[in-house]
Amino acid sequence: MYSLYSWGSPFTAEGLYSFDPSCLSIQAYLRLSQAEWQLHNVSSASVSPNNCLPALTCGQAVVESGFWRIVEFLKSEGYDLNADLDEEQLSQSTAYISMVQDSLVDPLLFSWYLVSENFAESIRPRLAKLFGFPLSLFIPTQLKDHAENRLESRGIHSAATTETKVASEFSTSTSASANSLRSKIPRIYLLAKEGFKSHEDKSSNPVYAQANKCLDALSKKLDNKEYFFGSKPTALDTVVYGYLSLMLYPDLPQGTLKSMVIEEFPNLSEFCDRIHAQMEPPSIGPEQNWAAGVGSMVKQSILQFASMRSYSLPNTQDDPELASKIVSVAGALGIFFGYTIYKGILPVPGMRSPTPAVRTLPVISSSDILSVVKGGSS
Repeated sequence: MYSLYSWGSPFTAEGLYSFDPSCLSIQAYLRLSQAEWQLHNVSSASVSPNNCLPALTCGQAVVESGFWRIVEFLKSEGYDLNADLDEEQLSQSTAYISMVQDSLVDPLLFSWYLVSENFAESIRPRLAKLFGFPLSLFIPTQLKDHAENRLESRGIHSAATTETKVASEFSTSTSASANSLRSKIPRIYLLAKEGFKSHEDKSSNPVYAQANKCLDALSKKLDNKEYFFGSKPTALDTVVYGYLSLMLYPDLPQGTLKSMVIEEFPNLSEFCDRIHAQMEPPSIGPEQNWAAGVGSMVKQSILQFASMRSYSLPNTQDDPELASKIVSVAGALGIFFGYTIYKGILPVPGMRSPTPAVRTLPVISSSDILSVVKGGSS
């Protein structure tokens, strides 16, 4: 039996067992190829020698990681969903998979992390529950920062960029005293002036046009067939499912992608439902708790000093500085836990929490707030 190590899922209620499309694609491949496998949800990629998930193990050995490598390994094991495809169809399959992976990642990231209502009300709370304390304190924010950096490097700007522009235009039309006061007013009042326009999930954003173009090509390829190449599923079907399922099944306050698929490409929606109906709940192995997640990060910090050209652990006896490196990492971890205990994030057993001091906020009169709003509208 194979063991698949995958990022966990905040969408298990929807029948999805990862928030990562590549992990979902491999899960679908294993299910449709009728391989015997067990799912292990992890909060760190340290199980993989190249820090890449999904990762597939057989026994105690990591055999492959990443979508393509796992597919090639399963093909050598006799689980080949592309066995009935000819050379031309194989070329088409590779081209369509590359298009999906290049074109649908950014729309998903934008919808989840840059549409502030989706992130604040759905994605962040679910991810926080998934990773657990203390990883929930920084993992969701790190994922959001990664998404913003990726999208901004591609010219796709977040709602925060719009807010900055609105704030800049607002500040140039107000007096110096009003500008000083403005920084003390909760942003909720200032956004109310704009009707929360910067938080809207505008379907006119170029990232949705990118998704629409890709979905249109997939819809035409699928046509009225059961699967993309006929009556049997292939690797392409599993990849498309991995992305479409994350658009269709999670319930988001702003569901532009979901509406796009259902209203404009109903054959893709029906296709995804067909595969989803076959995705029975997998056998779940032991999950990695938060302590193991922190421990795995320490392990990664230690192992990064060693060259890992194979999947076996390196011989550490030849590294005279390894002891000092381990001490450094352990010391850093001790500082981390010491800080959290000092700040009251982690309570000390048997110690009563002190009564928090009450901080008073500066008094802002209604006339002061009105002067700022009026100044921005002049």
